[in-house]
Amino acid sequence: MTTTVDAERAWQDLQRIRVPQERVYDEVERCAHGDPKVTYVMATVMWVYLAAMGLKLPGWGMWLTIAAYVGILGTLAVVYSRRTRVRLHRSRYSWRTYATFLAGMVVTGGTILLSDQLADSFALPYPSLITATAAVTAFVLFTGPANRWAVSPLRERALRDQATEAIHEEAGP
Repeated sequence: MTTTVDAERAWQDLQRIRVPQERVYDEVERCAHGDPKVTYVMATVMWVYLAAMGLKLPGWGMWLTIAAYVGILGTLAVVYSRRTRVRLHRSRYSWRTYATFLAGMVVTGGTILLSDQLADSFALPYPSLITATAAVTAFVLFTGPANRWAVSPLRERALRDQATEAIHEEAGP
């Protein structure tokens, strides 16, 4: 059984589907390229935490500082995830997203350990402030480019998935 297909109507239907999807990817790329406010708030919280860790706090003070740090980061994650207008399905997160997260941990943690070791070995005054400043600087310098790199292939991946689906639909069951 064959049905006639109006090419103009098919093109309009395709555009009606494609335009919202393009807007989703535009929004994801815009969020990755802009709004550094979240990064700076997290960097500030990290700096205060690392600087406070260098103080000679009693055991309960250290645990209170850790609890406050985790609580503030959790609150930031909830607040900023609710503000995001676009929610991608989990399958849209590529290996680059996870690699960026892991590399960020390695870079920031390595900077903390290295700067703390250097500050102690050179007997610098206020080593926790030096460590905090170095770690936050590495975090801020790493976050922007890494986020852009992580989301850059999303649009191409979606187009590739659409082409694969179209081929499978043409092939039939």
